[in-house]
Amino acid sequence: MVFLEVILGVSLCLFVLAKWWQWSSRRFWMVNGVSYIPGIPFIGALKEAFLFKKSIGELILDLYNDEKTKNQPISGFYFFHKASLIIREPELIKRILVKDFNFFQDRRVATDAQSDTIGGNTMPLIKGENWKNIRSNISPIFTGVKMKNFYLLLKEVCEVFEEKLSREICIEKQYDIKELSGHLTVDMLAICAFGVNANSLNNSQSQFYEQARSISNFTWRRAINFCGCFFFPELASFLKFTMFPDSVNNFMRDSINYVIEQREQSGTKRNDLIDVLITMKNMRKDIFHGDILVAQAAVFLAAGFETTASATSFALYELAKHQDIQENLRKEILEELRNHGEVSYERINQMEYLQIVVLETLRLYPTLPFLDRVYMPTGDELYSLEPYNKFCIPPGMPVYIPALAIHRDPKFYPDPLKFNPERFRNCDKNSLNQYLFLAFGQGPRGCIGARFGMFQVKLAIISVLKNYQVDCCEETPPAIRMAKKSLIMQSEDPINLVFRKL
Repeated sequence: MVFLEVILGVSLCLFVLAKWWQWSSRRFWMVNGVSYIPGIPFIGALKEAFLFKKSIGELILDLYNDEKTKNQPISGFYFFHKASLIIREPELIKRILVKDFNFFQDRRVATDAQSDTIGGNTMPLIKGENWKNIRSNISPIFTGVKMKNFYLLLKEVCEVFEEKLSREICIEKQYDIKELSGHLTVDMLAICAFGVNANSLNNSQSQFYEQARSISNFTWRRAINFCGCFFFPELASFLKFTMFPDSVNNFMRDSINYVIEQREQSGTKRNDLIDVLITMKNMRKDIFHGDILVAQAAVFLAAGFETTASATSFALYELAKHQDIQENLRKEILEELRNHGEVSYERINQMEYLQIVVLETLRLYPTLPFLDRVYMPTGDELYSLEPYNKFCIPPGMPVYIPALAIHRDPKFYPDPLKFNPERFRNCDKNSLNQYLFLAFGQGPRGCIGARFGMFQVKLAIISVLKNYQVDCCEETPPAIRMAKKSLIMQSEDPINLVFRKL
């Protein structure tokens, strides 16, 4: 009897607490004059993603297109206990990412600072002055001169890739294109960043490939851990959230420390990421040491692998579905080869149709479906959203910029689900459109490796299309379903395509 009374008492308390949560959440946004997207108690708007019924990308799309609020420049909602904003107005996006960047410099994501000394010190996670110091020191690796040096290394990897395809394809062969692109991408990253020949194209058991794949392989445990870092960072230390699996941390720590030691002993210069890390270490040993240096190499592999491999596979998938676009692109590639013998670094950057095909791929499939920022003023001042809304953002409030939803908004991109590279023809880079294309972010915290990643994707596409026609097959998914456990844009299904020798 006593036990039953306790159960009833606890149930009543939980019921009252849930009703209070719903009432206080709705009241907060009503009092502040902000359209509100309701959610269930304690979990908020995250319900479908929290239960892994939808991907985060699909959830963000739903929030953006909420029938009652979709015409508003901003909307309020809750992720767990945290009042947050979704931003739809391009001018507000510009203010947050660029004009008032100093107030929105940090991201909400966090891990356990004590145990995650590698993941917690990567550029996506570090904050404030530490972020500025590392960003400014890493930036030189992506200068135009360095990119030209990388081209020669990337070209060598693509030659190995082309030899592999030639060896394996007599008439035609079916590939899981994400896996194939992943092997190519890892070999590109390993040689350019670390001066290491990963050889994963010819060795499916390559440690570099296995570790890179484990970073973006969202098992149940990894999905919970990763989403916790983004949406419940206050519990990072208590629940021991980490950005990478332990195996990746150990592999990167051993590999990078070994390569740095060998490079210092030999005095060899390769103008790659390792040289930059050694320079950072020698200039400011008090700041740049140990796992802080390893962290920059780890995120280079993690971010570079997923973005490039996914963009390459999605591009080839769409080209397989749109043979007319594939043929137009092949004509441009073959014309370059006829006129110049090879496609040089300078000529690749001037290939207009290749450029717009890649841009359209990234519009339809941005790696990150949203950008997150936290308002962190120097004092307690509020941030006004006038003239779009009278609401003032309080310190510590997260704001979410729904990149995927903006990319698929018919107001900005007519017939948004259609793969149409021509929409980027003669696009004015100085117009407001740049704040409607967010595949690499915008402003000071935009993707530092965007140019390098674009170049990798272009080289991969050229290597395939100059010798092969890419077609769909019975196992090709009719449409891309977003992986439900993934925080980034991934396909739920293998992307199987057929390569036919021309």
